[in-house]
Amino acid sequence: MTTVLDLPLHPLAVHAPIILVALLVLLGAGYLFVPPLRQRVGWAAAILVVLAPASVYGSIFSGEQFADFTYGAGKWPDAVQQHHDNAYWLLWTLVALVPVWFLFAGLDRGRRAALLRGGDAPKPAPSEDGETASTGSDDPAAAGRKVIMFILGAVALALLGLAAWWLFKTGHTGADMVWGGVVQ
Repeated sequence: MTTVLDLPLHPLAVHAPIILVALLVLLGAGYLFVPPLRQRVGWAAAILVVLAPASVYGSIFSGEQFADFTYGAGKWPDAVQQHHDNAYWLLWTLVALVPVWFLFAGLDRGRRAALLRGGDAPKPAPSEDGETASTGSDDPAAAGRKVIMFILGAVALALLGLAAWWLFKTGHTGADMVWGGVVQ
């Protein structure tokens, strides 16, 4: 079992996913709902999308070592197994978020680049009768990008909500094992 200063690593390591996943949910929701905020918090959100599942995996790994040391391999009580299962649901929810997040962010970057190009685009030439010809959007992919971004944003928001739920469930089952019946 891994220890830090003669303490098991798991009770110490669980604080990282609590902070990182909660920050990811809050920052991620802001990123999805407030487009002007995206350019400012995009890198922080991208880093959290990668760090949060890594911290959850570290907590699961240290928790398995702690449970095997405490109860023996394969002899975990039901509460420990439920805590472990909730943590795995959290991990896989966050892993599913990674490609969705980076696809959404890539499309948003393309949207912003197209808007910048559109501002510098020359005006359409007038037609023979003197009226300006309407060419529509300067960005032919704009409509499709909006639809795909809406779908990816909805999926990302659902995954962020699920991550918040699994974080709560995992933390609650762990806290109940430690503090249940002690504080009344």
